[in-house]
Amino acid sequence: MTKLACPASVLVVEDNDDIREAIGEILESEGYEIALAEDGERALELLAGLPRPCLLLVDLIMPRMDGWQLVQMLSRDDRLATIPVVVMSAAANAATVPAHTTLKKPVDLEILLQIVREHCCGNRNSGPVTGRGETVPPASD
Repeated sequence: MTKLACPASVLVVEDNDDIREAIGEILESEGYEIALAEDGERALELLAGLPRPCLLLVDLIMPRMDGWQLVQMLSRDDRLATIPVVVMSAAANAATVPAHTTLKKPVDLEILLQIVREHCCGNRNSGPVTGRGETVPPASD
C-alpha cells in the first residue's frame, strides 16, 4: 500500500455495491481512509459521527436520498458545507449540481485519483484539474 504524505479521508457515496467497493478499495490501496455509504441518508449518518473528510465522491441517482438532495442538505450545515464534492454520474444533467468537479461515468480511475490527490493533499507539482481531468497549467509570471 502506498503511504500518503497527508493523512486524508474520503467518503464514497454510491448505490452500486460493486462500484462503491471498487472505488473504496482503490482509494484504500493509495493510503486514504475511506468510508462508504449507499445513499445520501447513510452519508449524512456517517458524517455526523466521523471526522470531517477531505472530499466526498457522490453519485447522483440513488434511492432514499439522491446526490442532489445530499448536496442540498450539506449546504445547510456549516460544518459540512465546505467539504469539496466531486459528482460521479452518467446523468446528462450532472453538471447542474453545485460540485467542485463532475466526472462522467464510467470514471477513469487515474483521473479520479488525480482529483482526490489534488483535493486532499494539494498536489503541488501540477495545477488544478478540470472536470475533463486535464491539468490547468500555472499562470506564467
